[in-house]
Amino acid sequence: MKVVFADDEPLMLSRMIQSLEGLDPQFGPVEIVGEACDGKELINIVELNGPVDLVITDMRMPVKDGLSALVYLREKHKQTKVILLTSDATSHTDFGESVEEMIENEKKFTMLEKIAARVRKGQPEPGKINSILEGCEKLALVPKDVAAFFGARGFVRKPFSAAKLNELLGLLGTSGSFIDIDVHSDQ
Repeated sequence: MKVVFADDEPLMLSRMIQSLEGLDPQFGPVEIVGEACDGKELINIVELNGPVDLVITDMRMPVKDGLSALVYLREKHKQTKVILLTSDATSHTDFGESVEEMIENEKKFTMLEKIAARVRKGQPEPGKINSILEGCEKLALVPKDVAAFFGARGFVRKPFSAAKLNELLGLLGTSGSFIDIDVHSDQ
């Protein structure tokens, strides 16, 4: 399995790589094809290394955020599974939506799609929102919901650990649904 890790915090990037030491042998050999410190570098690594099986990326990074990288990768590298990481407490929600909230969110996601079109083309427009994360924040959308909407395979709460990596890979192999590994998982 070819993997790319991305995080702008060197300590977290190191922890992600160290998590491979505790990887269950059933998941086979893992090749790290690159480590990125921002979304732009992440995209370049995937472009240069051909098909990549898995990308595990931080949501908040400079230059290009993880959600914007997700949108680009889903367009250009559909086979690559993308998992987003966050330490943001507001990234998750357990609240049910009312009908009014669902209609309002549908309008917000329509606006977010316009931003995504610019991200996919790599053509930012001056004076407009050109980042999925910034659009998500301005529209008051839950990042986990945005990640699922744009085709992420899952969302993992930091800190990243070998236990979370094993849980994640196990679920990727058996579940076709969105994977949400929250703070309650073993660390």
